[in-house]
Amino acid sequence: MIKEGKIGVQEAICLVVISTSNRVFFTAPTVVQQFVGTAGWYMSLVSDITAIVFFTFIYLLLKRFPEKDIIEIFHITFGRSIGVFFSYIYATSFLAASGILLREFYEALKTFIFPYTPISILNGTMVILVTVSVFLGLETIARAAKLVAYFLLFGYLILLILSAQNFRLPYLFPILGYGVGKTLMEGLTRSSAYSEVIVLTVFAGALQGAKHLKKAGYISLVLSGLLVSAGILCMSLIFPYNVFQEQTNPLYTLATLIKYGTFFQRLDPAFLFLWIIITIISSSVVFYCAVTSYCKTFRLQDKRPVIIPMAVLLFTITMIPRDLPSVITEYIELLRTYPIFLFYILPLIALITAKLRKKKGGNINA
Repeated sequence: MIKEGKIGVQEAICLVVISTSNRVFFTAPTVVQQFVGTAGWYMSLVSDITAIVFFTFIYLLLKRFPEKDIIEIFHITFGRSIGVFFSYIYATSFLAASGILLREFYEALKTFIFPYTPISILNGTMVILVTVSVFLGLETIARAAKLVAYFLLFGYLILLILSAQNFRLPYLFPILGYGVGKTLMEGLTRSSAYSEVIVLTVFAGALQGAKHLKKAGYISLVLSGLLVSAGILCMSLIFPYNVFQEQTNPLYTLATLIKYGTFFQRLDPAFLFLWIIITIISSSVVFYCAVTSYCKTFRLQDKRPVIIPMAVLLFTITMIPRDLPSVITEYIELLRTYPIFLFYILPLIALITAKLRKKKGGNINA
């Protein structure tokens, strides 16, 4: 069994909130605006509520198998062969999600900060940082997340509050965007935007029980939904509808517009600090889940020999997309839409199968 240590509810909440809310720092607000118009800020709440509903089934599954994580539960519920297949898909999905997140960060960083720096240099630097974090282990990542979470939250809220000078209420209209039906449909299908909550199930044993997992999951989803929705709302109040759709990174642009007098303006350096820290923590926890899922799938007792080869794969994935438009239109959309089956529907199927087969508790060889 891989030694993951123990983390508390607060650490777990910080990990999930940072990993889930990081999308507001990238192109997600622009993409949402393109899909539902001015209704993007409350469409994200629809997605969040949908994710909470699905998490309820995930919690019931974990509650049925005390002291087990999602990988072990797949093996018990579906049998060894099918369980290995689904677990391997989980590990691959986590690896792909981490790689695409890093590539999106590199592209935005290259666009605004380092236009002449080779993408491979930016890629290699961040992959090394993420790899070192995974070597240090889950406890280290979780405690680092808790340490910086309050500073990140304070910085993010201050950024939104200071931007109030540029708010224009008419920019929120038409309030229904492209229509209620369109908003609800997109909110349901894009609920996988909050699927990072599934990381809790990968290291469920470190949370010391399903009760802690339940608390961490619900609180983190509620906080994430509020933070993402607040960010999109502020951007919608600042950018006209047609301008918002053209923004590569609207939150970064928002930071550059803040100006109070001669000496208090251009807060994008502070934004850059938040941006980097959030990206490192988010990609580290997702990459950690990729490594541990792979090891648990094939019953490897030590994850350290696996980290370097998977880091090479991570670097390779970050180099696959051609440019930022392909990252947004192809890879990110793929990760935002289709994981709803993998991370939400599959645990629900496992729960139904466990009830039908009367599987409860037991060990991995059952």
